[in-house]
Amino acid sequence: MRFIFSPKYSTGTRGNEFPDKKFKLTADLLIKEGVASPCDFEEPDPPETKDLLLAHCVDWVERAMAAKLTPAEMKRLQLPWTKKLAQAHALAVTGTTLACGDAMDHGVGLHVGGGAHHAFPGHGEGFCAFNDIACAILRLRFEGAIERAAVVDLDVHQGNGTNAIFAGDKTVLTFSMHQKNLYPEHKFPGTIDIELKAGTRDKEYLRLLAERLPDALDSHRPDLVVYQAGVDPWENDERGGLKLTAEGLGLRDAFVFEACAARSIPVAVTLGGGYCKDVRKTAALHVQTLALAAA
Repeated sequence: MRFIFSPKYSTGTRGNEFPDKKFKLTADLLIKEGVASPCDFEEPDPPETKDLLLAHCVDWVERAMAAKLTPAEMKRLQLPWTKKLAQAHALAVTGTTLACGDAMDHGVGLHVGGGAHHAFPGHGEGFCAFNDIACAILRLRFEGAIERAAVVDLDVHQGNGTNAIFAGDKTVLTFSMHQKNLYPEHKFPGTIDIELKAGTRDKEYLRLLAERLPDALDSHRPDLVVYQAGVDPWENDERGGLKLTAEGLGLRDAFVFEACAARSIPVAVTLGGGYCKDVRKTAALHVQTLALAAA
């Protein structure tokens, strides 16, 4: 079992409100807790431009990679955009693609990063520049490795960019459980959107997941699931209003993995969101997800 990760994901960029240092903290904690050893990590190479163009417009890719975004675009992206950040976000595209390949080969793929589900074909927003989930699925489909895929997005925020990229594409199921009155203000409809009230707790969340996800998988019959395993539904997250406990998040993750395993569906994990004031607590929740997947 290998973990896809690059130290370059944690950029240390000043003014960056996204806690990207959580990726390195997660990798370090995986080793400290004995989930992985240093030799279990694989660093992705930068993607070719054609890999980014699978899901994005030429103009957006060229200007984003050259760090030539307008102030309005950076405001929408919510990042002080630099070439260093562009490199990190592009590397995550390769990272998720490698994790998807591992899933197809071994049943599970583990990316200590990724999950940029707010990135649209022609712009970025919400800390997301390149939609690694969409790029990876489209790459595997282009190569003939898969015909059908499903995105199971359990981040507290709806993956509006992923939904937009796959709008009208019947071969890709987009399944999302997210908080209703939360960013993004304007949701882009996916295949299945389950909107939750602020304050939703473990019992109700897990009931809805158990009611809806198995039927969705049985109906769509995907060759691959990409699991966007954001931990921002946690009760102490600063950017969400759901009230899942750490135990509830673990039960959520275990249900997704077991539902996929029961149907012999390979699953690739991306980390997505997580915004606790103490970033170490966010990293610990990410480790819980990856450890469950690895087990």
